[in-house]
Amino acid sequence: MNDYLAREMSAPVAGAPDPAGLGPAVQALVYVPREAAAGRVRAPLVVCCHGLGESGLRVAPVAQRLAAAGAVAVCPTFRGGGAPTAGETTGMSVLTELADLEAVLAAAWSWPFVDTGRTALFGRSLGGLVAVLAAARRPAQVAALVLWYPALRAPAGLRARFSTPAAVPDRFSHGVDDGQMVLGRRYAQDMWGLDVEAQLAALRRPVLLVHGDRDRAVPIEVSEAALRTLTDARLIRVAGAGHGFGDERFELAVTASTDFLSWAGVLED
Repeated sequence: MNDYLAREMSAPVAGAPDPAGLGPAVQALVYVPREAAAGRVRAPLVVCCHGLGESGLRVAPVAQRLAAAGAVAVCPTFRGGGAPTAGETTGMSVLTELADLEAVLAAAWSWPFVDTGRTALFGRSLGGLVAVLAAARRPAQVAALVLWYPALRAPAGLRARFSTPAAVPDRFSHGVDDGQMVLGRRYAQDMWGLDVEAQLAALRRPVLLVHGDRDRAVPIEVSEAALRTLTDARLIRVAGAGHGFGDERFELAVTASTDFLSWAGVLED
């Protein structure tokens, strides 16, 4: 028997519904340690952010390990990410995902079994950028960050692809793990002016970066640059790994992540 219970939740998003048709709420998977569900302890909270074109199921294996380690782990499925989420992919952007994450945080912080003082964010790929933006907005409420191969240069990549915001078409294709995803102008417009380096420099909480040295989608140099900008960070280089960790590399990455969150005071030793 697992040491945690699996649930589902729906959190209303401020300002939704909107013209993009993303729907009024974000859906999420929730893993709650049995001791917390029974009201015997208040558990830390870790919200796990998936990458572009994915769902909360993509980060569920990480969340399950975090729940087994004693955290309430939540995996939102950002609106507009594609089936089974609400809304067209052309309506989503990093800022709609940020709004979704903030809605989930607000809901989870209201749960009586959550210790709000021990909140961390996990993000993979584009979810790593979303986590950084949320932590920069809430410096007193997010105690630590774990970022796996974060897509921190996504805004710079868009600016390199399209010379000006006006040059962005209504719809355009973008490569993801499983092929191509159709995005809309909103995705580019919302990301265009983001100064990611300034967001990183503003963070004062500990950050763990985990990155494969053979990642072609997000080269490890992205995390190496972030390491130089962040005030309190460490980088684990995963030899031979690309954009994702499987088998023994997943075990290495998730163990390093839980150990880091214990060190940061989010998880109990």
